[in-house]
Amino acid sequence: MPTPTFDDSSARGSERAEPQRIEPLDGPGDRADDPSPTSRVAVALVFALIAAAAAVAAPLVGVVRSVDGSPVGSGAASVAVVAVALPILVAVAAAVGAATRRIEFAAALLAGYGAVALGITLLDIALLSDPIDANRLELFRPLSAAMLDSTTGAQILLVGHAASVLAGVAGWSAVHRAGLGDGYGHSVYSEHVGRASAGRVGSLLGALLGVFGVLAAVAAFSSLYRSEDPVVIVTAVVESPVFVAVGSGVVGVAALVVVASALASLSPLVASGASVGAGLGVLGFAGVGLLAGLSTGARVSAGPGAYLGTAAGIGLLVCGAALAPVAAARDRRALQRAQEREAGARSARGVAGPGATRWHAAAGSAGVLAGALFVVGSLLPILETDSGTAVPQILATRVVLVAGFVMILGSVPLMFSEFASAARPFVALFWLGAVSAAASVLQSVVLAEDVDGVGTGIGALAIIAGVVAAAVTGLLALFAGSAERDDVDTSADVSTDGVVLGVGLLGAALLAIGLALPLYRGSDVTAATVTEFPWGWDTWGQMVLAVGIVVAALVAARARAARGSVLLAAAAVAGIVHLASWPLTSARATDPVMGPAVLPLVVGIVVLGVAAALSARRADR
Repeated sequence: MPTPTFDDSSARGSERAEPQRIEPLDGPGDRADDPSPTSRVAVALVFALIAAAAAVAAPLVGVVRSVDGSPVGSGAASVAVVAVALPILVAVAAAVGAATRRIEFAAALLAGYGAVALGITLLDIALLSDPIDANRLELFRPLSAAMLDSTTGAQILLVGHAASVLAGVAGWSAVHRAGLGDGYGHSVYSEHVGRASAGRVGSLLGALLGVFGVLAAVAAFSSLYRSEDPVVIVTAVVESPVFVAVGSGVVGVAALVVVASALASLSPLVASGASVGAGLGVLGFAGVGLLAGLSTGARVSAGPGAYLGTAAGIGLLVCGAALAPVAAARDRRALQRAQEREAGARSARGVAGPGATRWHAAAGSAGVLAGALFVVGSLLPILETDSGTAVPQILATRVVLVAGFVMILGSVPLMFSEFASAARPFVALFWLGAVSAAASVLQSVVLAEDVDGVGTGIGALAIIAGVVAAAVTGLLALFAGSAERDDVDTSADVSTDGVVLGVGLLGAALLAIGLALPLYRGSDVTAATVTEFPWGWDTWGQMVLAVGIVVAALVAARARAARGSVLLAAAAVAGIVHLASWPLTSARATDPVMGPAVLPLVVGIVVLGVAAALSARRADR
């Protein structure tokens, strides 16, 4: 049999082959493995709308009735509105995402919410088996130990939860289908294509998201309520009825799994949607429980799980919303740096790039808003009383006024590119000092509301809004710092300055001791201290500030000289503002005397000032 030969002279004579058109094997739309997720998202949206409709209908019908005809208290109207609004918000957000061609975000949002809804579904099966022990205080409040039966409303509620779970399954399937298509996880910077979202958004945001996921899991295994009412029996989660215990556990595990999956996802849009969905789900579990515990009446209050879960839900929501834009901004900066390196045009002038400038401006605006709210709130009535009742005077507003002005002064430079990078570390720490000052007012409000005829005033509401704005300022300042590092040559190893570290930690430790001890003592009252249990809002605020100052001392030793100096100076200023509360608020005590906190505070402030000066003398990195 002759050996076949091939004539490749034409191939040798040309450098590139002639392009040829390859015809598709199947006609358009005939492929069985079409990666378009549109149809699956549409199914998920239908289920989400069913869940929203069921959430509206169930409270209107009522979920329980007493066997003997005795009355059953209804949940607070405001809490019911929030509980109903969350499934509607999920459906609307997913519909808007699908309509604007952000299919991956919409699908992941439904998947994240549906995962948490699985635990809530199991938890609410208790409404069918043992309603009185379900402790769904946003839906009803048992007024007696009479047996309760579930109604059609409970079944409608469970149908809604099941629809949320099915929407999540369809959303997860849509995400999987989208992952098969071209452009999934696209990035303008080729090195980031196929990289997990945790790497694309940076370690700071990824760590924050992970922390909030863990916090959600911890909250799920903590009690949502505290009760002294013999009718409303609150036990530890592990000792609760089986469906309540298992459902709560699934909520926590689901939130943790969603966060881990989001960080591992190749698409920041998917990571963003999943985190936002999980955050809304956790708020539907713990946030609604917090509102119910605060408004359900005497002898029942919100438990640690409600507070932790609400913080976790808000954190997941905020971080999730920031994931996609942060990833896009980092991709653009990475591409720009790569282009500058290739062209040899990278400058070492230390001026922040456009991405950092935007973060600076956002942090500055939020900081000015927070400071303004603190100032205005401290000047407005903190409490409202019935006619004829004297309004209690809350002297802690004086410290909030000072902290508000300092917050404004520190935030304004962030709006000017020439000063933004230098001022950013100050705001990144001092927001904790402002929140600590505000916590003292909030503690006074909590105590005053126990008095008949006394309620929260508009000033207290403004200060609470200021606390939220200050927390947002701190988060934006951290993002701005991350953007600044992107504009600095970090190829050289970063060393820790031992002298600055030692002096800074000494000052931070002294300040932390001062924050833990009382500033003054009187014959009738003592300033906030860690030795009195349970801790109030004021003590918690001081302890959070103490932790922040210690962390700042550690960071300053590895930071660039100017940045580290400003960070340590911010810690010293926060200590001064706290120390100022001694002369500003000690009049609330009878025969006040100096407390043991004053000496370590004064020495700590001086030592931190020395550490700031030592940091400023270093050579910039």
